[in-house]
Amino acid sequence: MTMILKADSNNVINGVPVNEYMLTNHNPNNIEMPSASMEGKVIGITIHNTDWITTIEGTTPAEQYTRATVNGNMKDVRVHYYCDDTCAWQNLPLTLSGWHAADGDGSGNRRTIAIECIMSSAYNDTDKKSEDNCARLAAALLKMYNLSIDNLYTHTYWLNVRDGKRGSVDELNVMYNSYKMCPAYILPHWNEFKAKVQLYMGETAPAPKPKTAAKKVLYRVRKSWKDAKSQVGAFEVLENALKACPVGYTVYDNAGVPISTKAVELQRGATITLINAPLYASSDADQPSNTVNGTYYLYDGVNFNGRVRITNSPDKCGNTPVGYYVTGYVSIENIT
Repeated sequence: MTMILKADSNNVINGVPVNEYMLTNHNPNNIEMPSASMEGKVIGITIHNTDWITTIEGTTPAEQYTRATVNGNMKDVRVHYYCDDTCAWQNLPLTLSGWHAADGDGSGNRRTIAIECIMSSAYNDTDKKSEDNCARLAAALLKMYNLSIDNLYTHTYWLNVRDGKRGSVDELNVMYNSYKMCPAYILPHWNEFKAKVQLYMGETAPAPKPKTAAKKVLYRVRKSWKDAKSQVGAFEVLENALKACPVGYTVYDNAGVPISTKAVELQRGATITLINAPLYASSDADQPSNTVNGTYYLYDGVNFNGRVRITNSPDKCGNTPVGYYVTGYVSIENIT
């Protein structure tokens, strides 16, 4: 028999019923929990999408996702709110960081409040109601922390920051990232969602700019933006530019903003160069044990949530026992 969770308290925030069920008070399965404080450090709200699920009678998807977290079925995802078409469930106190932005100790995890908006690709009336509740909740939280609409972030924003991409908040919020585009169902109309949040904050959204003829975009593939001679092509279609991008090259837009950098192919024995790269003892260690420099080799090329195993000799690649031959784990973003 399924035991539906009972909220510790209920309130209404900006028209959204919120059920508080803090994992800090309810952890019967001893799931891992974040411990970093966000007291006095909150800089924004991060919006995510997670898929719609069918629930049993008497509950909602937000409750079921909360229950799945308690049961350990959400792996290491920890967010502050799950939001559906009828309500939101709060899982973490707002003074505690979450695990949601895939940026490790970066500001996404450590300094923003995470809202998972439960939707589907159908974008039907139920999905639109979930999105509306998410916008209302985000607006209330921004006002609570005296933040502006420019402190509203997508999950993809933090991935782009993690990967060293540059641009304005608006640009990085929607800029392509090969790891993940999230919130997947809101991103296609992010500007409209942002305007709705601003409306619910009680602010007037800026008047739309007059329409002008669309400027032709060319995606250029170069080693660096300044090195025009290294350009291998200019493409009208982003997908074609990404396919043509060699290892070590970057795809840039018209303004020279990097969109994607082709890293070394993750295959066993690949030679990599590391410069002051943090070295971790495991794929999920929070703190590095050392830093490494020089030439190393991919032990097996397996991607462990953004980290790979390295070794100091090509002869050691793939050998067992793993602990004897592997030097440690490094983040893919540190590979050059």
